[in-house]
Amino acid sequence: MVKIMNIAATAGGIGILNILLMLVLDTGFIEISLLAGIIGIVVVRFFTSPGNYAKANRAPVETGLMTVQLKEQKKVVYPKTIEWTSIVYTAVSLAAVIVLYRDYFFT
Repeated sequence: MVKIMNIAATAGGIGILNILLMLVLDTGFIEISLLAGIIGIVVVRFFTSPGNYAKANRAPVETGLMTVQLKEQKKVVYPKTIEWTSIVYTAVSLAAVIVLYRDYFFT
């Protein structure tokens, strides 16, 4: 259920970005969807790559001797799921652009 929420939030976020870019640049939804997908991938990779911004700016790790956890930690964000959702969104938008402009690509 949490992964589905991650997928929905990612697709919704990129969709909102797509709509904002569409309104700002005064273009069609499909025409700008590839750019929105690429921006989504770049932002997600910025926070999930091995030397990422989030790791560089977090508090230092505490050892098990310094703290006691009384309850189980639950994972609510799945970075790879979010990253793959962005990639799939971009791939689908690329396919839609190619289908929409097939006369341009295949003439």
